[in-house]
Amino acid sequence: MVDNQIVKRGFVAILVATVFVLAFLVLKPIIIPIVFGLLFAYMFDPIYKSINKKLKRRNLSAFLLIFGIILILAIPIVYFAPNLVNQTFETYTVIQKVNFAEHLTNILPSLFDADVATAVAANLNNIFGKIFTSFLNQFTALFVNLPNILLQFAVFLFTFFFAIRDSAELKEYVSNLSPFSKATEAKFLKEFRGITNSIVFGQVLIGILQGLALGIGLFILGIPKALVLTVIAMIVSIIPVLGSWLVWLPLGLILLVTGSTFSGIFIMLYGAIFVSTIDNLLRPYLLARSSNLPVALGVIGTIGGLYLFGIAGLVLGPLILAYGLILIDFYKQGKLNELFKK
Repeated sequence: MVDNQIVKRGFVAILVATVFVLAFLVLKPIIIPIVFGLLFAYMFDPIYKSINKKLKRRNLSAFLLIFGIILILAIPIVYFAPNLVNQTFETYTVIQKVNFAEHLTNILPSLFDADVATAVAANLNNIFGKIFTSFLNQFTALFVNLPNILLQFAVFLFTFFFAIRDSAELKEYVSNLSPFSKATEAKFLKEFRGITNSIVFGQVLIGILQGLALGIGLFILGIPKALVLTVIAMIVSIIPVLGSWLVWLPLGLILLVTGSTFSGIFIMLYGAIFVSTIDNLLRPYLLARSSNLPVALGVIGTIGGLYLFGIAGLVLGPLILAYGLILIDFYKQGKLNELFKK
């Protein structure tokens, strides 16, 4: 005869597992906005504390911060999004009409005969076609899924509001749930802050600023489709190893070849001397220490994150690998058993 106690424990275990599985399924569609709500709360916590120090009202301080973020996001989206879509489509149309084979044979006749140039041109057209098609598909998906996006944005704002308003209580709650010892918890938190700051500020924020800086130069020169090039520059600047040079160097060479000598020389000097050095200028002010995440893992994390999470993977991919690296370091030092409370 089966012991009633065993049956009860089994039933409770199944019940608990079912609740957690159902909870996961409920949160799964909105897990990304929740994660970003927590991440933004961490990033903007110093600003919130500064506002709350003056107002002495937590709800009002959080609302003002959220209003400011919405304003910062809404203005460029409303103003630039239609232009970005139009410029993307126009750029794609222009590129499809470019005779790459003719340009290759004219510029480098010794390297490219007619057959080789035709093959290379076909590949270039195919690559550019896929890039711009993917870009346009993303915009189409945004409009088609607009209700879902607005709902996820509401979840993000809700999470951000309560996470930043109740940050002290949230930290204490997580600390009480943590299985780590106090000493290990302090070490883990220090590594967490360092790696998060390095990726969020050192990789993402500096990358965006480099792209914007290049965009300013493009607008000053009156380069056509500058908005599209600025967005591309921001994306490639965020990805480790790559950078804004993937935009300003080819663009400068194209301008030189097409006869715009001044613009070509200016954009290459501007990109090499100013845009590329923004990293060195801002990093000491934004970061107290550099990331322990190897560059190779940063690239892998970014690419894998893009596949798994979409554009959000630019941040989430490297972060996940970085946190995994922290645990591996504990294991290498033989301190994995010290992680847990005794």
